[in-house]
Amino acid sequence: MPDERGIETAHSDLPGPFPTALIRRWNRLSRESLVSNDRFVAERAGGFLVRRRRSEEAEAALHALLPDPDRLLEAGSVLPGRGNRCLSAVVEIGGRRYVLKRYDSRGWWYRFRHIFRRSRALRGWLCMWSFLIRGFDVPQPLICLEERRWRLLGRAYLLSEFVEGSERLSDFWPRASNEDRESLVRRFASLFGRLHASGCIHGDSNWDNLLLTPDQGKGRLILVDFDCSRVYGRARPDRARRDIQHFMRDMDRLDSEARAFETLFQESWSAWIEGSAK
Repeated sequence: MPDERGIETAHSDLPGPFPTALIRRWNRLSRESLVSNDRFVAERAGGFLVRRRRSEEAEAALHALLPDPDRLLEAGSVLPGRGNRCLSAVVEIGGRRYVLKRYDSRGWWYRFRHIFRRSRALRGWLCMWSFLIRGFDVPQPLICLEERRWRLLGRAYLLSEFVEGSERLSDFWPRASNEDRESLVRRFASLFGRLHASGCIHGDSNWDNLLLTPDQGKGRLILVDFDCSRVYGRARPDRARRDIQHFMRDMDRLDSEARAFETLFQESWSAWIEGSAK
């Protein structure tokens, strides 16, 4: 059933681990974002290979980006953290705010290596749709651009939703009550447990990449930054255990009395990995 954004999602509230056949079906659905169909457009425009949502909003945004996405990027508000040769900014298009991320080329060897490989922007685009298909809350991606000449990869860009009113977990935690902290730990443990049981790895679970919206402790939990994300054809418990290390590290860093919360997180998360979620 399509959700309120018209996205074809799958149920993700069933106990894990999920059947391998279901995970593969989710992956097939997400790969529809790479080709033209009734929901997506794949085309060449303005010297770029374009993948975008088939919507008036995405079409208008594409016209604003081309032929020079850097013009819009440089006029935006740069977000902290440049990452590995990338730059992100909040930009405005048609009175709405979005996040535009640019991935720079790393030289000729990088260009040759990616003749038959997806760019970091396209990998992020596909991972975001993979997460959305499974019903997880991530900023909706609108457009992915790859600059290619004779298949050699140049710059690449990813335009996605800016989540208004959201706050990083790292900023909210210091002023949260003990009750709110316990609720958030349980909710994030369940989120990552379901994510890992469905074959997905976020790859960078530090608290700056975990957003929440205020609603008396029951707002949205939103994952951002998919540069290190991977999607597999089955659950990968070994990689899942490594994936939560950033989460646990930031908990220790921000809370000197985090041991009880660490135990709570591990128990709630393990229930999904072991297939015994309540």
